[in-house]
Amino acid sequence: MSHHAPNALRDASLVDFASQADAAQRTSVIIEARRLPVTPSPQALARHTAVGPSELLPPPVHARGAVASALSEYPACDMNDLEACLSSLGLADDARRNDLNGSFVVEVTPPQLRVLAQAPSVQAIHSNRHHRRSVG
Repeated sequence: MSHHAPNALRDASLVDFASQADAAQRTSVIIEARRLPVTPSPQALARHTAVGPSELLPPPVHARGAVASALSEYPACDMNDLEACLSSLGLADDARRNDLNGSFVVEVTPPQLRVLAQAPSVQAIHSNRHHRRSVG
């Protein structure tokens, strides 16, 4: 692994875990699929604080015309791309898919985590705080 942390790893504990050589140890992670960036509406930008989830949604389709060309250059992936990556690592059968937020929850080893952190279909990897690490 390189000397800097991959951008996809969002927790310091995951960076430490990924640097381990013990392939028997596993940890539960939430892996987010790469997606288009959200452009706030002008109304949301005018406010100082976002107070509701609707303010974080992208503008309606008819209002996106001006930003559509810039967004089309962003390398978004769908959930199937991430699922194919998980499948290539032998993780797809045990992964729990969440289409609502575009993520998978799965237990990984340090070598698998390193591969996933570099995958183009992955936007972010977070520790799943509801599960503890286990030794295989």
